[in-house]
Amino acid sequence: IKEVETMASEVGLAFQIQDDILDVTSTQEELGKPVLSDEKNEKTTYVTLEGLEKAKRDVKEISDRAAGRLAGLPGKNEFLYNIIEMLVNRKN
Repeated sequence: IKEVETMASEVGLAFQIQDDILDVTSTQEELGKPVLSDEKNEKTTYVTLEGLEKAKRDVKEISDRAAGRLAGLPGKNEFLYNIIEMLVNRKN
């Protein structure tokens, strides 16, 4: 259970970092919501703290760690791998 909780936390963090990235790199049409809203609201985000390039690297690293944890679990978990992939590599 602890491994699953840690994996879920990593996926959630990667998802949020990706959301912060999309806020500064996407368009309103692609994202389906206003962009640059964090900046307009003077909100501190992962991107504002660490920079865009590090944020991109960290999304990959954190999601890879989560996938590695998933690989250590019993059974075939292809559906969960696909969810991790979709969540952290999403464009909207």
